Amino acid sequence: MICQGECKSERLRDLSEEIRVCLRCYGKFRGLPDVDRVRIRDWYLHGPWFFPPDESGVKGFFGAGDTMFVCPRPSTGSFDDAGSKLFYNLLKKYGFSDAHLTDMIKCRSKAGKMSSLEVQNCLPFLIKETEILKPHRIIAVGDEVYQDLKNLFDNVKQIYHYSYAHRYGKADKLEMQLRRLSEE
Repeated sequence: MICQGECKSERLRDLSEEIRVCLRCYGKFRGLPDVDRVRIRDWYLHGPWFFPPDESGVKGFFGAGDTMFVCPRPSTGSFDDAGSKLFYNLLKKYGFSDAHLTDMIKCRSKAGKMSSLEVQNCLPFLIKETEILKPHRIIAVGDEVYQDLKNLFDNVKQIYHYSYAHRYGKADKLEMQLRRLSEE
């Protein structure tokens, strides 16, 4: 049986739970039971974060379409900032509401760049996502992710990171990139 639609979404829900309890990158409080370490990590906002669905129909992490957008790492700020609103609006506008949105690094942290250890720890989760979804194309959001993914997958393309595009007046270029992708 080929897994489609709801089956993929259910497998993504199961994977999100596996990611939620992962402690590979969280070294604090090793003497406590894992359930308490997960709880404490979440209190400090260092735990996993997933792209949420929104009212417009963008499905976020639970999108099971044939396109996967991979961003570098979760923000430490709030999700509904101007950059993420821009990204979701453009995804909706260009027909990517069912695209899968994910991050290379699954947990929030204060570090600005992805460390090689974080990439190594989180890569198995990204591989599982691609095995579940079997995307026709993977879109690296930003150059840092593109550099990591281009050697792992054949079908990788790159777009501007939505926060960068918003912050530095490149929203029109990001929109052009998404329009072109929708036409392929």
